[in-house]
Amino acid sequence: MAKNGCKDLPDECWELIFNKLHQRHHSLLESLSLSCKRFLSLTNALRTHLTIVDPRVFTVSVLLNRFPNLKSIYLSCFRDKETFDRRNIDDPTPHFALEPLDLRRMTIDVATSNLNLDSLSFSGTEIHLKGLRILGSRMKNLKVLKCSELRILRDLELFAIADSMPCLEDLDISYPVNDFGWEADEFEARSPGEMGVTDTGIEVLSSKLKRLRKIDVSGNEFLTNCSLISLSANCIYLTDVALCKCWSVTEYGIGYLMRYCPNLSSLSVQGIESGQLDEYSLCCARNLATIVLYTSTVPDEFLHLLVKAGIPLKSIHLDFSLQLPSFTLSGISSLLNKYRSLECLSLVETYFLTDETMSDLSQCLSALVTIRLTVCYTLTESTFFTLAKNCPLLEDITMEAANFGGGDRATEIVENPRIKSLNLEYNRNLSDECLAKLASVCPSLEVLDVSHCNGITEKGIADFLKTGSKIRKLRIVGCGGIKNIGNGFELSDLEILEAARSGINDEGLVVIGNRCCRLLHLNLDGCLGVTAIGLKEIFTNCERLRKINLTGCLNVGTETVDWMMFSRPSLRKINLSYSCLPSEESRRKLSLRHGCLVMSDKSPEES
Repeated sequence: MAKNGCKDLPDECWELIFNKLHQRHHSLLESLSLSCKRFLSLTNALRTHLTIVDPRVFTVSVLLNRFPNLKSIYLSCFRDKETFDRRNIDDPTPHFALEPLDLRRMTIDVATSNLNLDSLSFSGTEIHLKGLRILGSRMKNLKVLKCSELRILRDLELFAIADSMPCLEDLDISYPVNDFGWEADEFEARSPGEMGVTDTGIEVLSSKLKRLRKIDVSGNEFLTNCSLISLSANCIYLTDVALCKCWSVTEYGIGYLMRYCPNLSSLSVQGIESGQLDEYSLCCARNLATIVLYTSTVPDEFLHLLVKAGIPLKSIHLDFSLQLPSFTLSGISSLLNKYRSLECLSLVETYFLTDETMSDLSQCLSALVTIRLTVCYTLTESTFFTLAKNCPLLEDITMEAANFGGGDRATEIVENPRIKSLNLEYNRNLSDECLAKLASVCPSLEVLDVSHCNGITEKGIADFLKTGSKIRKLRIVGCGGIKNIGNGFELSDLEILEAARSGINDEGLVVIGNRCCRLLHLNLDGCLGVTAIGLKEIFTNCERLRKINLTGCLNVGTETVDWMMFSRPSLRKINLSYSCLPSEESRRKLSLRHGCLVMSDKSPEES
């Protein structure tokens, strides 16, 4: 054993060692896979999930043969700028477009492989019906199909899914684009089933997918209450239903679903009058644990009905609206007092909440794990300190657009080592002094977001990082006054740094390169002080770097692309301004040679 050393270790021992690395991040196995054929085979066998960004870079069939134990695949088939912005103006992320032929090839490659997949996801393209049928005939154990944001999704595609994959348990057909390129008069001549998913499609689907447990039909605007009746009648195991932006669905359909879906545990809806729901329907939903209500009428009467129903509620999201009849402090107090085992609470634009009222409400939240208080602009850091003290299980706190920095300085501060994530975006009064107090409360913090908090400085971030050595993800987006994260000890756990439109410059990159050697993702979008000089330090010291965004870095040109790839072989994605992109043929060659995708997030006009 001593003579041969590690060679005598059996494969089972190596698998245990490699699996520990794989659980942290799959990129840690790359260097091992290059060391010898034995390690290559062992590391390939550990991969169970694969994301294929662009099959023009790697042939899909080759990848599938390399990883024999894959259980889930995500085919990332995104839209180009030309087909962008038709669906959702709030999603400013254009991507490469794949022609339908590409998806057909990819689908057939997956179908004809020897894999036994549980889950398949793709978005932003078209379903190829023939490929889908082949896939269904081969992948008998496929249980999860996620095909959101499809370019075209109609009843016809739904029929193909129902016929091909009768064992599906989880289906996502949300937010189809349905961009047919027709003229206005052509739409008038078409039936709803030719332009999108209708109740007929859902009726056929539900009659054939008897094992369905989860379905997301959000954004399918032709659907009515009839679809919910079909799902309730045919899918007796249904537990999770999401139907946001289904404007023809009413309270009657929601009530029917509650009454006749005995296993319903999660419900997400939008734009309904929850006050019209009756007590009997809520009482029938005896397994309902998660309720998400977006831009809906949520009066106190509805919250009182929830109190009477006594359902096993664990998570609730409520949007408060000044334009719609909404709940009051009395209603939310009654609800929280009843459901003291609540684990997740999300309240949006709830203007009547104050530090004093949150102090009272926190007495009912001892089991809370996640809380989101978004655009509750009267809340200060006093509420944060109160939650940290009274909620011992709390791990994730979001208080966007609050008033940190305007609280009572005499508030008692108690350490809570369970808090792992803190999101304080758009707290414009947040100061360095306040940030230091937060650091003392959260010694185990892993994720910090202080984007657009213009009151903090380089010193504040530097002092925070002196105590926050466990930080894995740091967001300082829009913090123009922060040019540097400060010198100090190595931040060995920091993997993601998002500093878009911050003041980070070459000097700051030198510090990042010296302190953040394990960085995986770096976003420098719009950082005007960044040049090749600073990037050299990053590429020299951050040996695991996989993604870098240099969009809007005006001093970084096309000529640096080759250099970046050669300097840092671990790179898998580079974002540049459109004007700095190499030609498409050059990008293809670079991708084939280095396995790195070079792309732009902005059109020529935006750049």
